[in-house]
Amino acid sequence: MALSGTIATNHFSNSTVDETWMDFNWSASQNKNDNYSSVSWEVRAKRTNSHWVKFYNVYLNINGDVRNLSGQYYNDTVIASGSFTVWHNSTGDGSFSMSMSANVYYSNGGNISGSGTCWLDKIPRYLNSINIYNNGSSLNSISVKWTCDPNRDWTQYSLNGGGWTDAGDSVSSDNRSGTFTIGGLQPNTTYSVKVRLRRADSKLWSESGTINIATKNKATIISQNDNFSVNSDNALIVKCDNPSGNQIAYFLDCPSGTRRLTSAKTTNTSYTWSAAQILSMLQYIKTSNSSSIKIGIITYGNAEYYSEKVGTLNVVNSNPIFSNFTYQDTNNATTALTGNNQIIIKGYSNVKGIISTANKAIAQNSADMSKYRFIIGDVQKEANYSSNSEVGITISNANNNVFNMYAIDSRGNSTLKTISPSTYKAYSNINIKSAVAQRQNNGIGSSVVLTFAGDIWNNSFGSVQNEITSCIYKYKKTNSNTWLTGKTNIMPDVKGQSYSKSILIKGDKGAEGFEVSSSYNVQIIIKDKLSTYTYELLIGTGKPGIAITAKGIAFFNMYDESLGGAVQITGDLYVNGKKINS
Repeated sequence: MALSGTIATNHFSNSTVDETWMDFNWSASQNKNDNYSSVSWEVRAKRTNSHWVKFYNVYLNINGDVRNLSGQYYNDTVIASGSFTVWHNSTGDGSFSMSMSANVYYSNGGNISGSGTCWLDKIPRYLNSINIYNNGSSLNSISVKWTCDPNRDWTQYSLNGGGWTDAGDSVSSDNRSGTFTIGGLQPNTTYSVKVRLRRADSKLWSESGTINIATKNKATIISQNDNFSVNSDNALIVKCDNPSGNQIAYFLDCPSGTRRLTSAKTTNTSYTWSAAQILSMLQYIKTSNSSSIKIGIITYGNAEYYSEKVGTLNVVNSNPIFSNFTYQDTNNATTALTGNNQIIIKGYSNVKGIISTANKAIAQNSADMSKYRFIIGDVQKEANYSSNSEVGITISNANNNVFNMYAIDSRGNSTLKTISPSTYKAYSNINIKSAVAQRQNNGIGSSVVLTFAGDIWNNSFGSVQNEITSCIYKYKKTNSNTWLTGKTNIMPDVKGQSYSKSILIKGDKGAEGFEVSSSYNVQIIIKDKLSTYTYELLIGTGKPGIAITAKGIAFFNMYDESLGGAVQITGDLYVNGKKINS
């Protein structure tokens, strides 16, 4: 490494010329703060005597800067010169490269060339390492130790993220380690400390990481973890270390930050908060099953010094007392079928859950009752709690035989009571599973046969047997908005839990059925004691492709004797792709 140097080409000589070559001379100055070097350079023509020398095809490449020169020069004449900047890397290293060549102009001249890489002096940078350590503490001060590599000439510290302060440290002879003390601090307090050191040669600052150091405490809690838990039905023992021997007092905050209980002054290093005292705190926790709780010690001296820890107070064994509820079906339509409001028909009974004043829920451990939640299947409803009147919750069209009633307090605690009715009718709606309306005579006749089948819940509701109460059909031409009720009795035959029917039905032509030239919408409407089902289907036209009679032939319709003629065509007639007008 250097800050100057020379790179020469090879020397050329022959019988007519003395030794001839070129020198590349460079020198550098460094900016240590900004980490760069400024390089000045020149290329000189050289000859062992003072005569001139002529070069041509002179090529220079200096750190990527390419130049092409030619000329006639006397010995030690400057061919070219310049300057450039070399930026050093993060470790302070920097270099540049060059190459040069030329042809010597003589009758039997030759070539010369030279190249090289020039390494600049390393620029000192930041410290290679810096470490800081907790070197102890007292009531009002903390001590910090530092080490570094290489040596430094200045030490500063930052306290709790503040500005930099001269440390006034005690330093080793090699300036690579030292200690300092920060005073005037508060007891029982944790401070964050960061150190910065100035490298002696580069005068650049390096910062350490941050460490936390606590000053000495007064009376300190030693019996609890930082995150402790206590139940409302357990005592809480608090122990402390009281090196000062001063009077202390114990306190209890719940919720944390709200002073509730404080003991008398004492010098005892142990205190027991009784289960009754802990339980008394629940009056301040009405909306949750847990709360932050703070236990603490006050040390009395010239000032009051606090030692505190925050944990969790858990509410346990506090579900409401809830003994029972009753139910009844309030749907007049279903009770008329069952004859008993305790019999439930699936999907139709309106079940009312009833909590009498005698069965009202009672909140525990200072909670308040909030509400009741009634759940049947996937349906739930709520009602506010009442202490002096009956509470009823009704779920319509109950679809399950398990009735769940929750009594819920202000903390969200709940007690469940369940009732399953002794008689539950698993009724299912009547349906039509299949139906078809088919014209006779291969689908072109006016008479229509209606065939349908389905399921029925063919059981007793209690006082009434379920049955098909009605089954009718309606029809209309597809281009009409008017529905007509069919005159044929289509009441199906029931067998077990299913029914079926196949019957010739009357239509717009009476007993003859349905006009063949028209299509029809047909509805089958079937009812039992509780439900109705409607099934819609289509009757297509009864027009034949060809109708042959003794009097003539009809295409795409029946032969109309009133029109006469040998051939009747319904629709457009095309011959060889051309429409024949009527």
